[in-house]
Amino acid sequence: MLIMMDGAVTHTKTLQRARGTVDVGFATDALARLYQAGAAKALLPRSYSAAHEVVLVNTAGGITGGDTFDYRCVADASNMVVTTQAAERAYRSSTADIASMNVALQAKCGARLHWLPQETILFDGSRLARRIDVDLDADSECLLLESLVFGRHAMGEILQHCHFTDHWHIRRQGQLVHAEALQLTGDIAARLGATAGAAHAQMMATLIYVGPRLEAIRTNIQPVLSQPGLRTALSVWQGKLVLRLLADETMTGKAGLSQILGAIRGQQLPRVWQS
Repeated sequence: MLIMMDGAVTHTKTLQRARGTVDVGFATDALARLYQAGAAKALLPRSYSAAHEVVLVNTAGGITGGDTFDYRCVADASNMVVTTQAAERAYRSSTADIASMNVALQAKCGARLHWLPQETILFDGSRLARRIDVDLDADSECLLLESLVFGRHAMGEILQHCHFTDHWHIRRQGQLVHAEALQLTGDIAARLGATAGAAHAQMMATLIYVGPRLEAIRTNIQPVLSQPGLRTALSVWQGKLVLRLLADETMTGKAGLSQILGAIRGQQLPRVWQS
């Protein structure tokens, strides 16, 4: 509330914003750190696989303009997989504020760190900026997956306008080995429908692997890339593997990713992926 010199009263409306932080780490296959605050929580379900599972939960139910979420995950001589309880939802923003999501991943001393969240759904009018930074040493590996769903197709929604930016940086031994940026802003319906864009796909995904098992992984996933309803492109160079995927339907894309990830990891995906 503001009181002017002439005595007039002006009411200002401040919208409630979600804030969330998770900082989790494993060292020598034992939990070394677990910090959580605000609307971000980390669950550590009992797992019978070789990897320690971390399930991230957004108790706010989604993300809208002005929200801020920060995730930090460290694997030190440990096998660790991080996923999300459900698909993340980037809701329509009622203001010009842009939500932010910052992810920092670190793997060292022969660790395996797999970042495998479920898909992010971009609602029409959503505003989100995401940044992912990865640091690993020469003996460790990182598997990084992110997938986007363009609108709520089950509700008949067509994604027309949004603001989504995505910046990835992967460093190995302190040297930048991969960087990429994606920007979807303004009226994007035509670009998503263009052949050189998303070609009317409902879902897109990017998967990157950096680590010592590069050739074995390329051999393992080749047989599962050709699936109905999927368009994939695979590149392997300079010590990394990059897979791009477009899916005609979201469920087809998730099923395809499950097979691809199973071939890479040689073990079942976290249980939340199977629900």
